[in-house]
Amino acid sequence: MVKLSVLIVTKNEENYIARLLEDLLNQTIEKQLYEIIVVDGMSTDTTVKKVKLYLESHSQTVKLLTNPKQTLPPGWNIGIKEARGDYIMRVDGHTSIPKDFLEKYLELLEKHPEVDCVGGIIESKGSGFQGTINQYVFSHQFGVGNSKFRTTTGIWEGFVDTVPYGAYKRKVFDEVGYFTEGLKRNEDIEFHKRMKDKGMQFYMSTSIKSTYYVRPTLKGVIKKSLGDGTWNIIADQSVKGSLRNRHKAPLIAFLMGLLVLLGSFFFSPFRWVLGVVIFLYFTAATIASVGLVKQQGVKYLIPTVCTFFCLHFFRGLGNFLAFFKKEFWRFRWNRRKR
Repeated sequence: MVKLSVLIVTKNEENYIARLLEDLLNQTIEKQLYEIIVVDGMSTDTTVKKVKLYLESHSQTVKLLTNPKQTLPPGWNIGIKEARGDYIMRVDGHTSIPKDFLEKYLELLEKHPEVDCVGGIIESKGSGFQGTINQYVFSHQFGVGNSKFRTTTGIWEGFVDTVPYGAYKRKVFDEVGYFTEGLKRNEDIEFHKRMKDKGMQFYMSTSIKSTYYVRPTLKGVIKKSLGDGTWNIIADQSVKGSLRNRHKAPLIAFLMGLLVLLGSFFFSPFRWVLGVVIFLYFTAATIASVGLVKQQGVKYLIPTVCTFFCLHFFRGLGNFLAFFKKEFWRFRWNRRKR
């Protein structure tokens, strides 16, 4: 009997997919307890070719589906509809997992059968000079706020407002529906809000750990921050209240900074305020960077401060640009009509 259906939605993941499939096929639980469903978004690299190699030797466990719409939400929905497990979970292609990953999920699900979705923590990992910085920034509270699944250390478990790589009870999708396909990313934020509106709960345990491979360049951080910032705001228009306070902070900071900057062109007091704000921010970023400097050396100081700034600035810019996207107004209009 299949207990867990593990969904992987891919597009051009040739550098990571084989490692993740190896991790999943070498778990400590029996293979009849889980299935692996790869939903590929029309990859143009060797992702599909690599998955098909595993189909040949593990046809009873691995299934490959195609996602012609190519974005994440349709991919998840295709996988959910094909899943046979009592619980359906998502894992990103950029991830690696330990051998007891699924075993820890089953243990937590058996311990808390009343919970609708369980998950664990993510340990960010990067390679090279900038990758090391990105790993640090995405694991630090100054970078990601009070995101428990990224910053919690030690042994801890309890109820939270969201989890990554959640294992959802099958009934969740029967009662809540599927992921909103008009969202190109951050679809889990909006979906989790719909779950909470129905009184469903999330539970996190540090016994469940996975490793996420961060982008190795500053350009990658900027691109991710812009996209996440934009689609966070759009997701909030689909279901009002989807965003938590930590999601709103970059927009508030960006708007306040823009207001002070514009004011500084006309009123001299605003120039003083702007100077103070810049000084305080970069002082805080410098203090936050000290941990990595102690580990790796002083050459990491300025690049780490710059990376913190890019993460925050482009997330806020993405928030702001969302108001100029047609999807923002379409979701807002559709919500008002409901």
